Parts: sequence; C-alpha cells; structure tokens
Amino acid sequence: MKKTRTKYLRLAAVALIAAVALLDAAFLILPDAAMSPAENRALQQMPAVTLDGLTSGRFESRFEDYVADQFPLRTGWVRVKSALDRLLGKVESNGVFLGRDGWLIQNFNEPDAENYRQTVEAVRGFCTFRANLRQYMIVAPSAVTVCADKLPANAPAGDESGFIDRLQSDLSGTPLQFIDVRETLAALAREQQPYYRTDHHWTTPAAYAAYLQFARAAELPGASVPYEPVLLSDSFSGTLTASSGFRMDETDPLVAYLPESSVNYVVTYAGESGRHASVYWTENLNKRDQYTVFFNGNHPQVTIETGAESRRALLMLKDSYANCFAPFLIQDFRKIIMIDPRYYTGDLGVLIESEAITDVLFLYNANTLAGDAFLKMDLK
Repeated sequence: MKKTRTKYLRLAAVALIAAVALLDAAFLILPDAAMSPAENRALQQMPAVTLDGLTSGRFESRFEDYVADQFPLRTGWVRVKSALDRLLGKVESNGVFLGRDGWLIQNFNEPDAENYRQTVEAVRGFCTFRANLRQYMIVAPSAVTVCADKLPANAPAGDESGFIDRLQSDLSGTPLQFIDVRETLAALAREQQPYYRTDHHWTTPAAYAAYLQFARAAELPGASVPYEPVLLSDSFSGTLTASSGFRMDETDPLVAYLPESSVNYVVTYAGESGRHASVYWTENLNKRDQYTVFFNGNHPQVTIETGAESRRALLMLKDSYANCFAPFLIQDFRKIIMIDPRYYTGDLGVLIESEAITDVLFLYNANTLAGDAFLKMDLK
C-alpha cells in the first residue's frame, strides 16, 4: 500500500512538473497577442528595458502585467479562478466586483505617481501651448463611483472621485474648462441605467446626458436636437464577464440614439481605404464585443466630415468611452477628428494646424486617464 501511494505521488509530481514545463514552453514559443477580443482591450506587450524603468519600478510592474496578459489559456484560467473564488465566498476577481442585482463593477486603479505626474505635465503643457483653442475635459467616472450602491458590502473600492478632484485641481490655472459630469450621471442613475451591468462602459443614455452638459458649456446648437433611442441588441455581454469569469450568462440592452433631423457626414479611418456613411457598424452586433458597433472599435485616428452649418472643427483626444458620445457631436462641428493617443504616432501639432482645429475635447474614463494614456505621444 505504501509503495502504491508513493508511486502515485511520484506520478502526480511528474505530471505537475510536465504541465508547468509545457505552459512555460508555450509562453516562450507562442507569439504575443496584441488584443483580447473578449475583454476588448490591448494586451500588455514585453516592456522595453531601460535604466529609468528599472530604477523607478515601472519595468517590474509592466512585466508582471505582461506575464498575466500573455499567459497561455488565460481566459480559461480566469474562469476556473472565478469559480473557485465564488465557492470560497469571494466577491472580487481580476479587479471586478460581483455586485448586487446582477452588476459587475470594475474597480478603480490608483494611478502610478510618476505616470500621473507625466500625464498632468503633458496636458498642462498642451493647454498652455494651445491657449488659442477652446479646450474642454470630461473625465467620465465609472460605475464604482456612480453606482456605489451596487457594490458588495465592504468592497475595497479605489477612490475614483478623489482622483477626479485631484486632477481637476492640478489642471486649474490653464485655459482648460473642466466639465464635471458626476452629478449629472448620479441624477440619471435614479431614473435610468448609466452603465452596463456586464461591461465597463457607460451606456448611450449616460453619454447623451454628458453630451448635453458639454453642449451647454461649449455653446453648441445640437443640444436642441431631439433624439430617438433605437434598440440595437438585447444580448450584449460585455468585457467584465470575460475578465472576471462572473455571471457569464448576464446580458444588457445596447441602444443608439438617432436624431430626428440629421446632417450628412462621411467617416474615414487613418490607414484604411474607403469612406463610410455611418458611424455604426451593425455587422458587429454578430460579434463577441457588440460595443464595437460604434466606430468598429478603437483606431489611432478617425475623421468625420459633416454638413453641419458650423465653422468649428473639433479635435477629440479619447478612449473608448467617446465612441458612443461622438455621434452627438455631428450636429455641431464641420469636422471631428478623434485621436486615441495609445495608438497614434502622427504629429499632433501639424494636424491641428493643417485641419484648422478650433476646439479640443479630452474625453476619458477615469481608469484610462489614471494609467499611461498620454505617455506614448507628444501632445505638443
């Protein structure tokens, strides 16, 4: 009996070592993935080794993210881990809280001090250098702030609201007009759903409420245009189900707001041929990430040329929160250029001059802005 038990233990040890060796080999051999379709986000790539990165600790942090993002069979492991967490009574997985009433809520990640400093310096420098432009910023809070009542009891949520307050204070004294939409979204939450229960984005009603506040501040005529909500899908399952492994069967309705009277426009995507007559890619409603129905996801640069009776041209520096917000601006500007600094490699100064930009809007979710969104591009 003792020999049999020893034999099984040895076999189990050999199997474990073999499994670890196979996973390590797969990690080294398989090419790194650029995107996670299930989570709709760019995956961390192997960070460059620099003296500054090593001494500041940023290399170590990004290398840990790289290993976590590129680990073989990552999605399957996430689901296994979340199932075990639920059996143990845990209500958080991979930065996502298992909330009340079917809600999944992404936690707010406190910013790295050096990244935050560089982001503030970049934005302040841009605003000062481009003082001749009308400049606005919307930092969209997430559900962890606006829908805090849906969080599980005693959830260790990050202080997103404190971050927004700090950012607004640190950017004061510049030509930038900070548009705080927290109260607007909190008021909306008493009547409608401002965020998806399965995804980290705000819903189209929330984007529209934020647009109305922006339109009043920027004196835009489109605020008076009536819109009609149109159901695009009743089976939207967002990125938080994939990243957490929680509530894989939950879905959300996905809607678009269409104006009762519209202007003609064309959309072009940098690096791609062809012109499009709509910002909506309805064929993407058949894909895993239906949120890409707006502009077909994220791109380095998207240009919208409109027939609006306006002399104003807008440069929008943005993340994916802007994708369901931008359609409302078509009534207000003769041209809208959307730039995602995470992917853009062009010269922003040349773009501003050549396109005769008159207005600039920074539109970001707080979690994105707390990361390193601006560190890859010279804003001047």
